[in-house]
Amino acid sequence: MNRCVIRLDLRSTTGDEAVARAGALLSDEKQPDLRLLLLVDEARALKAHQRAYETLTSSGYTDELLCVAVGPIDGNPPRLEVPGSLAQGAGIIWVPDPCGIDWELAAAAPAARRKRSGPETELLRLLDVLSQPEVFHGTLSRVRRTPNLIANPGLRLAGPSGDAGDLQPAMASAAARILAPGRGRAPELPCGEEHGQSRPIRLLSGGPLAVAADEARTAVAEATAVAGELIDGASLFTGAPGAEAVAAGAGRHLKALRARLEDLLSAAHTTTGLTSRQQEAIERAGVVLPGFEEFEPAVARDTISGYLTRGLRAGASLPVLIGGLDEWQERLTPAGSGARLPDLRRACPDELLTRLLHPLPMPEPQRWLPVIGLVTAALATFAPFGPAGGVLMAALWTLLVALTVTRGPGGRLGARAGALVANATAGAAGVVCGTVITIRAIPAPLPPAVWAPLLVAALTLALGAARASWRSRAGAWARDRGLDSAERAVGGLLAVATAAAGDWARAGARAATADAAARMGAALEQVSAVIRNHVSSAQVMPRPDPRIERCLADLVERAMAPRVRALAAGSTAEHAECARVVTTELLAVWHAHASEHGVYAPPPFARERDGEAAALPEEELPELIAAAGADAHATMWQLCAAEDLPLLDLGSAPTAVVRFAPLRDRAALEDLLPAGTVWIRSAQRAGTLRLVPARPGIAYQSRAGEAEQEAGR
Repeated sequence: MNRCVIRLDLRSTTGDEAVARAGALLSDEKQPDLRLLLLVDEARALKAHQRAYETLTSSGYTDELLCVAVGPIDGNPPRLEVPGSLAQGAGIIWVPDPCGIDWELAAAAPAARRKRSGPETELLRLLDVLSQPEVFHGTLSRVRRTPNLIANPGLRLAGPSGDAGDLQPAMASAAARILAPGRGRAPELPCGEEHGQSRPIRLLSGGPLAVAADEARTAVAEATAVAGELIDGASLFTGAPGAEAVAAGAGRHLKALRARLEDLLSAAHTTTGLTSRQQEAIERAGVVLPGFEEFEPAVARDTISGYLTRGLRAGASLPVLIGGLDEWQERLTPAGSGARLPDLRRACPDELLTRLLHPLPMPEPQRWLPVIGLVTAALATFAPFGPAGGVLMAALWTLLVALTVTRGPGGRLGARAGALVANATAGAAGVVCGTVITIRAIPAPLPPAVWAPLLVAALTLALGAARASWRSRAGAWARDRGLDSAERAVGGLLAVATAAAGDWARAGARAATADAAARMGAALEQVSAVIRNHVSSAQVMPRPDPRIERCLADLVERAMAPRVRALAAGSTAEHAECARVVTTELLAVWHAHASEHGVYAPPPFARERDGEAAALPEEELPELIAAAGADAHATMWQLCAAEDLPLLDLGSAPTAVVRFAPLRDRAALEDLLPAGTVWIRSAQRAGTLRLVPARPGIAYQSRAGEAEQEAGR
């Protein structure tokens, strides 16, 4: 049975208004199938609405008609007047009190009042059950076999409050998960650098940047060579002039190269694509532009489509996927070459330039040098010249120390006067010490075989110590200039330029891809908003069904598919609006399909899945079996008041019942439920509908003339 049940409510209408409402339904092109019609009317108004019933039954559109007559009936004894158009083939469900009572089907059984949640709410629960085509057919066939075609319903329902487990609450439950912030993880998206690894920058030979880079390299190499010569001990005597000037030259050329690159990166800064003026500025600087990357819509479509598919099928929520697209857009949006200006400063810091441009003097003589002066002067006094030899050695030592000062960069004797005085004083002290030792310990002059080696040792020690002091201080001065860093700085500056050239080459493609990501993010936000609004007022099922979740994810994929195909064109607002329209249409298609084929029949947009079987949670099994397999005489919710029970025929046997359970759970329940159970498309409706006939004589067929007079009042 693929037909759906159409409801028509004629309550609170006059006869003419009821006819007009029936005519409007028959002429409504949105309702192509009216073969199963569920009428809702007031019991006291059936006679007055006879012309409306005749309009419906004679239209040729209706095939089966079931009328729910609500409210008490008048008379003493009470009697229900049924128009002939209803009495001839239609079934009547009489509901004196929708709130009803809890009652066991027995003449002496007491009735228990139920918690009253509102007559309309309780009535809707019954109407929801009767709106299931299978229950509708079963109820109509059984009522037609009762006297006077009228029965009072009793219900035993499974599920929360026994009410609708239709598509809307099932969808609301699924939407609560797919719209939950932070649920799941967004799949990885490419960082945006995969298609354009930077090659070394190409500089036009003879161009400004090439010249500046060559000059910087040459100046740094020259400064490094001079520093190497300075460290050589021979330079103490041969000299290494111009070390300061050469280092300063290296600093000036490095600074000039950095300044040129800063100017270029600032002039060519763009977050979209290079303009003609920016390209001219790059060419004037002598940079050979790399080939520009083109935006590839097909690659972007595959990337975003795969991202959405993987994310939705892995259970990631829409807010998570939207956040992933936003982050990707931020990564893709070009920062521009201007953002690399700090990188130039890191590659060639101001502190390095300061050390090269303004070098400090060579470090002062070491504090251990006076000890050498004292020892060498003392040894020289042992020669035949006596104290005169010591004085000469002390003077020589002081001159050697002075030479290490004056030969070094920035060397000024006045600045190192303290060190010179200390060494001269130490030499004088050595003369005194040597003289005292000679007088007291050596009464006779030393033979040449003794004093000659001592004198040679003193000279060697003096020269060696001076040379070692020079090499140590010259090395410290060279290291302090940062010449090793200067060599790396040239390469670092060009590396930044290489990265900037890659930015220029990729800027247009990256910006276009970022725009596409922004458009898709806006479209997905609109899909999310439509789903959220659609289920905002729906009751949420306590346990979401994974099949509805999967179908909802398929809906999102289908709604986004045309947006992804057209991601290269259109504005963000246009994509968002198109996504809204398509999502709304797909939801309508889903509801129409569910009405025709059942809630769990995959809608047309759902992708095919293999081996997807319905799974009934174990904890639901006893409740469903108890409701759908209930004893027809057991306590149920009877939709009448206690004072209405005398109007029911309790002696009729057997009592007519319609048992119903979800079609999706048929495999699990069929062997556990009584034969004749009807299997309905709703996932949560399960139970037993008990039909207790009215006593004979309670209902009678009105005559046409009387009905027409009543309708005209």
